[in-house]
Amino acid sequence: MAQAETAVRTIKNYIGGGWVDAEASESVDVTNPANGETLAQVPMSSQADLDRAVQAARQAFPEWRATSPVERARSCFRLKNVLEERRDELAEIVSRDNGKAIKDAAGEVRRGIECVEVATGIPSLMQGSNLEDVSRGIDSDMIRQPIGVFAAITPFNFPFMVPLWFLPFAIACGDTFILKPSEQDPLASELIFELLDQCEIPAGVVNLLNGGKDTVNGILEHPGINGVSFVGSTPVAHHVYATAAKHGKRVQALGGAKNHVVVMPDAEMESAVDGVLSSAFHAAGQRCLANSVCVAVGDAYEPLKKRLVEKGDAMIVGEGIDPETEVGPVISAAACERIGEFIERGLAEGGELVLDGRGKGLDDGHFLGPTIIETDPDS
Repeated sequence: MAQAETAVRTIKNYIGGGWVDAEASESVDVTNPANGETLAQVPMSSQADLDRAVQAARQAFPEWRATSPVERARSCFRLKNVLEERRDELAEIVSRDNGKAIKDAAGEVRRGIECVEVATGIPSLMQGSNLEDVSRGIDSDMIRQPIGVFAAITPFNFPFMVPLWFLPFAIACGDTFILKPSEQDPLASELIFELLDQCEIPAGVVNLLNGGKDTVNGILEHPGINGVSFVGSTPVAHHVYATAAKHGKRVQALGGAKNHVVVMPDAEMESAVDGVLSSAFHAAGQRCLANSVCVAVGDAYEPLKKRLVEKGDAMIVGEGIDPETEVGPVISAAACERIGEFIERGLAEGGELVLDGRGKGLDDGHFLGPTIIETDPDS
């Protein structure tokens, strides 16, 4: 007799101080990229869901703005404490949901908690300044004030840390906040809000809105949102900046980068090799600052190439939750296919494959091991 399939839960939004079902006509699977396991479904929230989150944040703003910075900082202290208590669980969620090695996930969780820790100092950080007689008969005063409702649109590659680049600082400064996490790995954000629910923060000050492209565009255009922070790919960053600015919002949009490492002949070789491999392949190369090009100068070339190939080939590729794993899967099948196309393009343009990571890892996951293409700069 066949066993009944276990129903996959649908993640809820957190709006106005409580968990609510999204009015969504569509949802997408949240999967473990190491083995394809469906972990949950994430709703593509509607305009009505967005309106509800904005309304909750706007209603909460006047009272929260009038709350003293010391009291707001205490909320961050409480958040830091509960995050510390659950940091191992958070790292496991990041590893399972995103795929990165548990060591990388633990480091990400630590950095995120450190952001909350910095925000606890907001009574000092928000202080203004003054200068008498800056010009004849003129005094200068500078004050910092809360503005209103801010939203953050955050990426898949650091699902715990990047939301905490924004959330604790927004609420500590007296603004109210809406988070739209990546739909590819939203489970860490879900747990953050479960813990925020324990931190005695007034209803509507923090809100979690799941969704995809349409939700992002709704945030960029919504008249009730004062500012937007974004981290993601450069093309989307351009879109976010232009659209949010067009609608009169303050906006910061952080895009990707193409990073190079130069290794000089007098470099300490083993340190250079370890640094290049860590930057290029830890977190499956899905860091904003991952180096994708290594330039070896003069006599450094041959020994560096030899050691990069040897040590890169020895890196353990596998499921991130395994403590021995150094390189986990990339986030999705689409990402794996796109990277494979980059490799083929590099070879078609004259590159030589000196380390081929294709085919490494578990059969059911989106794996690509360390791969190195050698090119002749004079060709």
